[in-house]
Amino acid sequence: MAFLATVSFADAFSSPTSSSSHVRKITTTRSNLNMVATSPTPGVNTGTVNGENKSQVPMGWECDDEANCVEIPACDDQICRTSLDVRIHGEWYDLSGWRKAHPAGQHWIDWYDGRDATEVMDAFHSEKARSMWQRLPKSKPDALEVLSADVVPDDTPTQLAFRKLRAELEADGWWERDYVREATLLSIWFGLVAASVATVSVAPPLSTFLLALVMTNAGWLGHDYVHGVDKFTDFMRNFVCIGAGLGTTWWSDKHNKHHALTNEQGVDEDVATDPFLYTWAPDPKHDSPLRKIQHWIFPVPFSALFALWRYDTMVVAIEAVEQKRPGAKTELGLLLAHYFLLLTLFPFGVWVPAVFLSGLMSALIVTPTHQSEELFEDYQPDWVTAQFESTRNAKTTNPFSEWLWG
Repeated sequence: MAFLATVSFADAFSSPTSSSSHVRKITTTRSNLNMVATSPTPGVNTGTVNGENKSQVPMGWECDDEANCVEIPACDDQICRTSLDVRIHGEWYDLSGWRKAHPAGQHWIDWYDGRDATEVMDAFHSEKARSMWQRLPKSKPDALEVLSADVVPDDTPTQLAFRKLRAELEADGWWERDYVREATLLSIWFGLVAASVATVSVAPPLSTFLLALVMTNAGWLGHDYVHGVDKFTDFMRNFVCIGAGLGTTWWSDKHNKHHALTNEQGVDEDVATDPFLYTWAPDPKHDSPLRKIQHWIFPVPFSALFALWRYDTMVVAIEAVEQKRPGAKTELGLLLAHYFLLLTLFPFGVWVPAVFLSGLMSALIVTPTHQSEELFEDYQPDWVTAQFESTRNAKTTNPFSEWLWG
């Protein structure tokens, strides 16, 4: 998104007056999203980096993929690298040296510059990853003074209570996976696949309906597997590629952002559904006459949801291969295998309507849970309260709807 480019880490670089300048104080730059970059202000030239005392030159960090970090000069002949300060469980850490090694991509680290990432760290990371962040270098005192006083409010009682509750639930075993339940859900999915194949010749409309259920259910299963942080979900991570034709890279980049920054306008792509569905009044130059009647015609754009996701998936998967992202070739291969099986087992008149029917079912499920709730124009520092305000639960009344809603 072009919107995100305005807050990228590259924009937080400052140019030194010379290659051997040293830091006297910290300057701050505030973006329109309340993000702050703290950067060294070049001082008086006291000599070259080589052979000089570290305290006389701006220093940064370089980290490996195990979060082992060493100090390096922050400035070269052209630029000074800024610090990238993120708060986790009440402590500020400089993640500027870790961003390149971050397995999920640099954009996540950039987005939390000058922000609290405690809930994101706890929810999106494995036990191993949650044991690593304490190795990262803490923010320098002068940067800490600016950040603590001017940027991020203190943790609220709601946040602190939530963290305590989460720790208690994890200690009591609520995070342990129920493998019988997982086997039951996968058995239902494979049964639907077999039934849709068995009826493709004798009852094509029934096969279409069953195949739509296959795709929708694969999406919910894939949702849990992609967002999961244990060994089972690591193994099942690419299930959604072969089962639903949706990519893990696309899903992670898009949907993790939805869970981390729920209903934040311009950031959460799950609520950025225009021009198919306008959830808030757009800029007049981007408006559409269809917005006036969208409450009558919404089943049509809703039906295109899965088709659009499939298209976006292939675009992102190919880009991931070109960028040499980890696992990208395997992911693309499984997506191609999905389409090989789909085209081999089902005629055009069955699988294409199934894609649109699945899109309609999925959109009718996901839209009421968020779009009808609070939408935020600004960044929400209290993640816990934001979840209560932006998310609606669904009360299901029978086993089928319980299963269908995931």
